[in-house]
Amino acid sequence: MHVVAFVTHKPGRVEAGSEIQGAFIDYLRNHPEHPGVVVHNAGPTLSDDSETIVGLLLIAEAPSLEAARAFLADSPYGKADVFADVQVRPWEWRTGRPG
Repeated sequence: MHVVAFVTHKPGRVEAGSEIQGAFIDYLRNHPEHPGVVVHNAGPTLSDDSETIVGLLLIAEAPSLEAARAFLADSPYGKADVFADVQVRPWEWRTGRPG
């Protein structure tokens, strides 16, 4: 199933180029403890100043909503208690889907 995650970070917990951001990006690419999760797109959402990271948008395939939530909880951000709010929903991919 395809899922989309809308995540809001706790204020001031992540800065662009920070060590934790680098670890999170690495985790998105390589997560052997979650073999059923395939990340298609992910990136930070920004405040109105277009610079301050306020959250995350993630599109992935996962065996279930619970698997997607566990994937996020086990991430470097999840383990560092960065997330203020995490909403994971089923998503129907209609346009822009790769071959």
